[in-house]
Amino acid sequence: MHHEPLKPLCASCRPKGYCVDKFASTLASTGGRLTKERLSLLKTVCDIGGHFHPYNVLELLRSQGYSLSLTTVYRNLALLVQAGIIRRASHTDDTGSSGALYEHIWANEHHDHLICSRCGKTIEFSYPAIEVLQEAVAKEHGFTLEGHFLELTGVCPGCRAMLGQGGDA
Repeated sequence: MHHEPLKPLCASCRPKGYCVDKFASTLASTGGRLTKERLSLLKTVCDIGGHFHPYNVLELLRSQGYSLSLTTVYRNLALLVQAGIIRRASHTDDTGSSGALYEHIWANEHHDHLICSRCGKTIEFSYPAIEVLQEAVAKEHGFTLEGHFLELTGVCPGCRAMLGQGGDA
């Protein structure tokens, strides 16, 4: 079954195959179907760019005329996680609201996160030494790594300044 790419000339999906094909494959393995609503949800997630809450996806889909429930969005986001298209990123964002936060990862470079425990500010970073250490720890314990997710929490410079702690901690 061939699908047109969700985005014209989608350069980010192409090296690994289109995420719509990966989603269709995951759905087929679970007995699900790639419906018009699911395609729209996938396109919406791919177009968001950056971190998002499920209710952001719901609002965008409703603005396109779809009448889905938040439960349906969560259920389909879980399928997108299973397909390796998105991942659950953290429990807060820079607005301080809690709940699941996701990000599109298909065909994107791996990165980790620094998260302020006060305001929720999130900084994406890559640090090769961390990758090497994780591989060494896995090898020491006989594991073959298939992936990882790292979030470091602390207090950002802005929040430290507001607490009167300034400087480097």
